[in-house]
Amino acid sequence: MAEIMYTVNISPKGQITLPAKIRKRLGLKSHDKVALIFRGDELILKPLRGTIRDFRGALKPRQKPENFQAVTEEVKKVMAHKQAEED
Repeated sequence: MAEIMYTVNISPKGQITLPAKIRKRLGLKSHDKVALIFRGDELILKPLRGTIRDFRGALKPRQKPENFQAVTEEVKKVMAHKQAEED
């Protein structure tokens, strides 16, 4: 693969803007994630695809989530009962 070099500026906030040709070639859209990999004195940018967030909601849970309010109330009851036994 031929190397293509682009020059970009770093903003005062440390941000860079990827040229449209690079975004198009990598299939990047607004809010996509990329990985920055340091290899020696080089910085490699790789698109992140197929992350776990992309699949959120695709599978149904095996069981219903716990009702945390009910669990908290039950823990309070047990703790109060144990405290009463110790007194």
